Amino acid sequence: VQQQTLSPHWDANMNFNLHVPELCLVRFCVRDQTGLLSSEFVGQYTLPFTSLKKGYRWVPLRSRDGCSLDPASLFVYVWYS
Repeated sequence: VQQQTLSPHWDANMNFNLHVPELCLVRFCVRDQTGLLSSEFVGQYTLPFTSLKKGYRWVPLRSRDGCSLDPASLFVYVWYS
């Protein structure tokens, strides 16, 4: 998202078909596009699908080695059926 450095808004929907949700992990990964074909890692968070609750959620971002990047986070809406 260009020119939105402090609070970017992606407004993207993602749909997946899960066959064994107990074995699924969801990874949120944020990257900063530094060039046409390159990007830098900003933060990430991974959690089991079964721990995702429906509704609006804050997802904390962590460094590559798992350290907190507080206050960096994502605000997401989760829905599944």
